[in-house]
Amino acid sequence: MAGITLSGLLDKRGGQDASKGWKKRWCILSDNVIRYYKSETDSTPAGTIFCEDVEDCVEDHAESRKDSKYGFVFKMITRGRDYIFNASSGDIRYEWVRTVKKLLDSHRSENPQIPDVRYATVDVFVNRGIRVNGEIGTVLQSQLTTPTSKAITDDRGWFCDQVPSHTVILNLFTQHGWSLATAFQCNTVPTGGNAITASDTLIFTHPNS
Repeated sequence: MAGITLSGLLDKRGGQDASKGWKKRWCILSDNVIRYYKSETDSTPAGTIFCEDVEDCVEDHAESRKDSKYGFVFKMITRGRDYIFNASSGDIRYEWVRTVKKLLDSHRSENPQIPDVRYATVDVFVNRGIRVNGEIGTVLQSQLTTPTSKAITDDRGWFCDQVPSHTVILNLFTQHGWSLATAFQCNTVPTGGNAITASDTLIFTHPNS
């Protein structure tokens, strides 16, 4: 899968059920991961899509006919939700769909025996909280919080203003059958003139039952 890379500005329709409005997102497809950012200069993604979770990528002509401003809609269909994007032209939409499909076909042919798994990412923000992207279940979510924690869910995932230690996060995920696939250090994210440091991103996998 190495070497398959695509990037560019797309419209993304927000919300877990893609019911919110359109927003510009800078999207990067590298290897088997699609990351989308609020702007091209951001260092931490607003969201991540793992191609192992993508079941298909298709042009959506029905949605394209609903609004002339968004006439080149396509969607990435995952186990948990559909990610809805719009390109600025038919050629760009075709390139995204073609490249994602090529990536999916390559991954399936190279890894026919890999068990069916789902993914979750945990972004740890120093002195601010954690953001979880992926379906981890309400029990695990509750265990990551305290009675005084504040938690919200939006199109970027689930956010809690508590910061558990890395050991606590690893232990809780392990208790629920998750395995740590990889972890990496993030860069400083400038927000409203204040630097918010994301110390780590942890990526977990869990076998689908």
